[in-house]
Amino acid sequence: MQKNTHGASSARTLDLTKAAIIAALYVAMSLLLAPLTFGPIGIRLSEGLNFLGLYHKRYIYAITVGVFIVNYFSYGIWDMIVGSISTFIFLWVGRWLGEQLVKHSNFKIDPMIIKYIVLTIVFSLSMFTITFLVVFLGYDGPIWPLYLNMAGTEALAMIVGGFIIYPISKRINFYD
Repeated sequence: MQKNTHGASSARTLDLTKAAIIAALYVAMSLLLAPLTFGPIGIRLSEGLNFLGLYHKRYIYAITVGVFIVNYFSYGIWDMIVGSISTFIFLWVGRWLGEQLVKHSNFKIDPMIIKYIVLTIVFSLSMFTITFLVVFLGYDGPIWPLYLNMAGTEALAMIVGGFIIYPISKRINFYD
């Protein structure tokens, strides 16, 4: 008797498809908004997609792949490695910290908003990795203004993304 694996195979295919769509969306947003993404301000609005990692772990992998591809266009191979590893680690850290805070607190607001706030803070603070990468690659200016600019633009991108992704999450089930 043969085992029916069509359902499991179909679910894996759907998971991969959803992840590929989000990775492609991250790349498309970053490249279509290239003057903002790679310009002097360096605000990558596609970072708002990071919130999807709070709903399903497949999106953590998808965003990481998207970052890996987009970072080819910024600082090349070093940014592809450091940026994507940083994204992967801090998505997991932010997801875990958000879950812990919600589990051990009595806030009277939607727990997902707490998780959004935590992820925004984690990602903003995580910009030290990219700051050090830029210094490693030859930046010789003051480090604190560079870090504060990177953390600030990351926070702004995440806040804008949060105001977009959160309402969409009320209509689209990102958990599936």
